[in-house]
Amino acid sequence: MNVCGPYKDSNRVAKGAAKPWYLSYFAPKLNGDGTIALDAEKRPILQRHRTYYPTKAAAEADKPRIETQHAATGTGEYLFDRKAAEDYEQAKKILGDGVSMVDVAKFWRLHHPLADKKKVESLVNDFLAAIELSHEKKRHWSDLKSRLGMFVKAGFGGRYPDTVTREEVLNYVTTLKNQDGSKAEARTQRNHKTSICTFFNWLLDKKLITVNPAAGIKKRMLAKEVPKEIAYLDFDYVRRYLRSAERYAPDLVAHEVIQLLSGVRSDDEMDNFKAEFVKSRTRDIVIPASIAKTEKREVIQNVEECFWAWWSAYGPESGLLRPSNYGPKWERLRVLASIHDQADADKLARLPIKTLLAMPISQKALAEWPWNARRRTFCTYHIAMHQSADKTALILRHRGAASTLHNSYRGLGATIDDGREYFSILPEKVAEPILPEVEAKGIVKIQAAKRKNAVIMSSD
Repeated sequence: MNVCGPYKDSNRVAKGAAKPWYLSYFAPKLNGDGTIALDAEKRPILQRHRTYYPTKAAAEADKPRIETQHAATGTGEYLFDRKAAEDYEQAKKILGDGVSMVDVAKFWRLHHPLADKKKVESLVNDFLAAIELSHEKKRHWSDLKSRLGMFVKAGFGGRYPDTVTREEVLNYVTTLKNQDGSKAEARTQRNHKTSICTFFNWLLDKKLITVNPAAGIKKRMLAKEVPKEIAYLDFDYVRRYLRSAERYAPDLVAHEVIQLLSGVRSDDEMDNFKAEFVKSRTRDIVIPASIAKTEKREVIQNVEECFWAWWSAYGPESGLLRPSNYGPKWERLRVLASIHDQADADKLARLPIKTLLAMPISQKALAEWPWNARRRTFCTYHIAMHQSADKTALILRHRGAASTLHNSYRGLGATIDDGREYFSILPEKVAEPILPEVEAKGIVKIQAAKRKNAVIMSSD
């Protein structure tokens, strides 16, 4: 506060007033009821005030007091009128020691929410809608949707976001269960914590909350990750897998060999991978920034010759590599590839996809498929053949040190000869692929069901 003066009021002197000296400063304007007048933006309306004194010395003596009071209270004194002070004193008497007015305000708002205030479930839906529009990586959005959906169903959906505490989020994350009832692994805990934290950060940006309850959860508070041995597909299975793709799913061949023979990532990159990215003339594979994990344009060079043989046989000229209804088709392929007897596989291949996938043999085959199997299999055999983690890291566009790749993939059991054999698998074009029957309806469905049952019984 800028206190000016003292000044001598000549008009008061002329009238013979007892207090002709004054200090000038700005203070809030008061309403008739004693409350502070506010403008349209809820700020106090200030007006110039004068405090009069009988002598110049008295004014000079009081000036430091006014300035000191302002330095101690700041502009907050403008909003803290006499009525507010009385309310505060009465409230403190009721509450007693150890309870802050902020805690009281939070408790009140928790039990008396604003009419237009949204709960977590509604805000999660808003968040996912915003992310879906702005985020090109569908896998990331899908993961957020799944994890936040679990968070909502765990009892947080009906809560207001500013009532969720760090302790509650920590307890939720650390007690997560797998589908079989076992405790979720460290990686799963961290992924869920990250998704929840991302959601609350979005609320922070929207100024819907003031504190992110997940931000204070440190890695050390979660389960310790136990490193697992890398799992990959053995050579016999890979060969049978590619032959099965040719025999039962020719529209998947190009999609699969681009991963098994060049190491392209199966998640975001393959979701939107187009045939145009494969440059047969220059023998390069170009990953545009729009789908690359690094969000930068990347080029894969020195791809093994066997890949180009497969691409020449099955690679389309243009368009997305991933066919429609990819999920069930890929599951069908994995199941059929797990069957060693080709005659049995041929019989099962004719069944409608839903029928095949419902069989116990399918559940077993799908459960045995390792995580990130195609890229890890490529890496294992590529390092084994070339004996060079540096060369493999370059093709994989691996961001970490090559030594990390070396330590992770050497010693898994794959030999130089295994690697050479792996990258020697060539296509054997099938003239008449065996495709699944279309699901029938009506009387045709009944007749088809009898045939299916006969096939299933003969395969058991």
